[in-house]
Amino acid sequence: MSSNHVLNHPKLKNMSSIADLYQGLVETEKSIIYPLVDRLIQLILTLPVSTITTEQILYLVILILTPLINNPNSVSACGAK
Repeated sequence: MSSNHVLNHPKLKNMSSIADLYQGLVETEKSIIYPLVDRLIQLILTLPVSTITTEQILYLVILILTPLINNPNSVSACGAK
C-alpha cells in the first residue's frame, strides 16, 4: 500500500468541495481509516451553520433589548423600575 493511496483513488480525484471530499471518504470507507480527518471535515462542514445560528440569536437579542434600553420607563437589568 503506497502512502498516497487516498490521492490516487478514482472516487477521490477532482473533488470540487469539502462536502464532495467527505462523501467520497465515506463511500470509499477511508473515513474509518482516517477518523481524525473525518472528524475535522465534519467540524468544518458544521461551522457555517453554527456561525449563522449564533448570529441569528444575537440579532434577536438586539431586536428585543434595543427598545427596552431606549425606553426610559422600561425595567432595568436588576428588575426594578
